[in-house]
Amino acid sequence: MKTTARILRWGAIAVLVLGVSVVSQEIVISELAWAGTAASSYDEWIELRSLSDHAIDLTGWALRIGETIVPLGEAADATVEARTPTLEPGGYLILERTDDDAISDVNADIIYKGSLANGGMRIELVDPTGTVIDWVDAVEVGWPGGGSGDAEVPYCTLERTPSLGWDSNDGVTINGLDAEGNALHGTPGQMNSSEIRAQHEPQVVVEYPNENGVILRGTVAVRWQASDPDGEDAALEITLLVSSDQGETWTLVAERLANTGSFGWDTTAADACEDCMLRIEAVDPDGNTGRSTSLPFAID
Repeated sequence: MKTTARILRWGAIAVLVLGVSVVSQEIVISELAWAGTAASSYDEWIELRSLSDHAIDLTGWALRIGETIVPLGEAADATVEARTPTLEPGGYLILERTDDDAISDVNADIIYKGSLANGGMRIELVDPTGTVIDWVDAVEVGWPGGGSGDAEVPYCTLERTPSLGWDSNDGVTINGLDAEGNALHGTPGQMNSSEIRAQHEPQVVVEYPNENGVILRGTVAVRWQASDPDGEDAALEITLLVSSDQGETWTLVAERLANTGSFGWDTTAADACEDCMLRIEAVDPDGNTGRSTSLPFAID
């Protein structure tokens, strides 16, 4: 027997990230099975998620998949069936391509015609006023996550992170079965794996340096805050890394530091740069890692 998507809530946030911009957060694109499933590469599916605290009438809403228009509130254009006229607070909307078999044990809310290009494409979520409120643009650089059958986690989905960035399903936190009964490497109708991991990862904030254009010389008191949602903050181990090429590569500054909140960094041993960034990582006893990166600064 199929089940309907379980309702969970994600706090509404506004953020700009690479390849994705969110203008209004009532609904977001949450998960894409752009490569299909192990049962069939044609069994693509898409998940949308409500970040609202009220029910949303889907009349007039649409998803643009390249040139294909998929209305969310009615059977028209590329929408074959629209079964869920209202999206509940914190709810999920599951779109399955062609039929209701891509996810064999979860009911589709929408059946649509169309396809997701493995090389990447642009997808837009449009509200009833015609405003594009969310999108992922993978035309030039390809999908920012997910994978096909030869990926390390085969047919893993592209999933939204709590910061509204993108990641790949980890193959551990999963839900649902494909048309042949194989476990999906995705989480249709449930929290994405990155969100589950975030609940256990240490929370880190770089306090200093964290101002655009600040110039560091000599011994600098690096400051941070790090906490462990699963245990004692004092049990965290801290690592400091610096990048002089805007985050392309990172060089170790110090590791296995106690979580004291401060470290004296002698910048005279570091290469001079105008756009350095400092990364602070905290690792808990279970191996969960949280990290935070500073704004650019200079070492002179």
